This record gives sequence, C-alpha cells and structure tokens, in this order.
Amino acid sequence: MQTVELTVRRTVGRSLVFQTKVLEVDANRDDPTIVVACPEGLDPLEHHFDASIAWTSALGRMEYAVTTRPERRGRGRVWLLTLTGPLTGVQKREYFRADVSIPVVVSWTDGPPAVSASTNGTEPQTHRLAGVVLDLSEGGVLASVSGVPPPVGTQVQSVLRIDDDEIVHAATVVRHVSLAGGTGVALAFADPSLHGDRLRQVAFEAERKRRRGD
Repeated sequence: MQTVELTVRRTVGRSLVFQTKVLEVDANRDDPTIVVACPEGLDPLEHHFDASIAWTSALGRMEYAVTTRPERRGRGRVWLLTLTGPLTGVQKREYFRADVSIPVVVSWTDGPPAVSASTNGTEPQTHRLAGVVLDLSEGGVLASVSGVPPPVGTQVQSVLRIDDDEIVHAATVVRHVSLAGGTGVALAFADPSLHGDRLRQVAFEAERKRRRGD
C-alpha cells in the first residue's frame, strides 16, 4: 500500500499529477506490472502511453516511466502500470516539494541551561516567530518569518497548522533566504517519517491544484 505520485501526460493539455496507492506488484510476468488504484477524478477506463510513477524512499526520489491500462479485479477498477524504462531520477535525501501557504510557528531557546533558583541560575530565553510556509516537503520547509530568524544550526520546534491539526516537528535551521518583503528560513526536520505521509499528501494536492490551474 505504498503511496506514490502518478504523472499522466496527455496529447493535449497539461500533465496531471495524482496521488494513489500501489495495491500489488505482478513480478512474475514477462513485463512486470504495478497495480494501482485509479486516481480520483480520472476515468477508470482510460489508457495512457506516456506516464510515470514516482515515490520517495530512504535513497531519495525514484521514478519509472510507465504506460497504463485499465482492468477490473477483486478490488474493482484498477490501473495496470507497465514499466517502459529504467529507474531514473534518484536523488539522495530529496523529497517531493510543492509551493503552499500554511501558517507556521518556530520556537527555540538560548542561553545557559535552567538552574535551580536557589543557586541564582539564569533561565534560558525562549523565542517564538510566526510565519508562513512557502515551500513544503516531508523533509522540511522554507518559511517566511517576521522578525530575526534563529541562527543557522539552531535546534528549533516548528508547528504547522494544517486544517484544524497542529503538525509538530523538531528541526534544524539549515539556511537563511532573502525574500521580497521578508526573511526566509529553511528548516530540516529531525525525523521526516514522523508526519511524512500527511505532508506528502498536502504537497501532492498542492501540486495537483497548481497544474490544473485551480
């Protein structure tokens, strides 16, 4: 039930990008075939001669060129994807990214560790910046923030607001970016798998809407 990105290139019009799931793999055929659920919004009886399937693994983003054809199985209407080329586009530690607009709060502390008040210790200072995510992947974000961002290398907590949910990650500041009217801060999540499925779904949906002109 691996979640994958399916790109369909039609003769006329824009390419369409959908998120779907692998239902099974027929590896014993002369032409190995991947069985996927028909993406929502497409005709289950369509054939496609120029398509590709991509996913993210521990090695990075991987992609195969495929053709698609419809079939009915026990699960109902499915698409059979036949590989038409070798594995390509492997990029280590790279994730599917998309332009989005999602509220984010970045917080971090500095100063010496907390010490008992009886020793006249100093409490660390907590900082908090609100911003908007501009670029999202399961591995991290680029956000525009108001105020001075934490230095590169700082360990922070990021809280993304998606619908009514708060998606919390421990993260590291990896770079600062100059943006028109503000400052950008790029964060790399400590554990991309923590909310990976959810963020990948959000990125796929944002890219699908962009390509359809929504």
